[in-house]
Amino acid sequence: MPQILVGICSLFFIGTYLFFGFDLLLATKALVYSSAVALLILLLFFRYQTKKNQWLILGATVIFGSLTIVFGDGDFIKWRTTVVNVVIGLSLLGMFYLKKSPAQMLFEKPLEISVPQKEWLRTNIWWAIYMFLMAGLNTIIVLFVPSDDIWMTFKMIINPIMTFILTAGVLVYLSKKSKFYKEQREARNVPQESTDDKG
Repeated sequence: MPQILVGICSLFFIGTYLFFGFDLLLATKALVYSSAVALLILLLFFRYQTKKNQWLILGATVIFGSLTIVFGDGDFIKWRTTVVNVVIGLSLLGMFYLKKSPAQMLFEKPLEISVPQKEWLRTNIWWAIYMFLMAGLNTIIVLFVPSDDIWMTFKMIINPIMTFILTAGVLVYLSKKSKFYKEQREARNVPQESTDDKG
């Protein structure tokens, strides 16, 4: 449910922009109001199911979106993307040193991927680099390309496509590695548990 609510807020933002005159300020109002409602719902009913990055996204949306509305300046909501990506990138690096991997939490059991911890942790680095790259690209657009349309194209099209490509690449890599380690276990006739080392 938390992820669904975050997605609905994004749909409100994009839909308002596309169907109500390409007005970034109006779209930001729709985003802020829907995000505030989403935050309230999560606080009341899904507090313990909501992840830190979801609180971050909605909280930053309300803060930067409110600044956009108050000052009538769309740059505030644009800077939100940079800030959120940098914070998520730093969080991924922190989780790397804590030996935790979001990719492992998401994909290990549903996709039956069995690889050593070091392979899962490697994906933290890839995603962190990606987040910093997206933050850098967003910053360049905000600073040097004063066009709402170009920024929205980056936000709605380029960013999702690149995210999909990276996700697909990570899953293909992990699937191949899982097959490789499985073949190694079978060749050595070693039980699976003994290969699940911690790095």
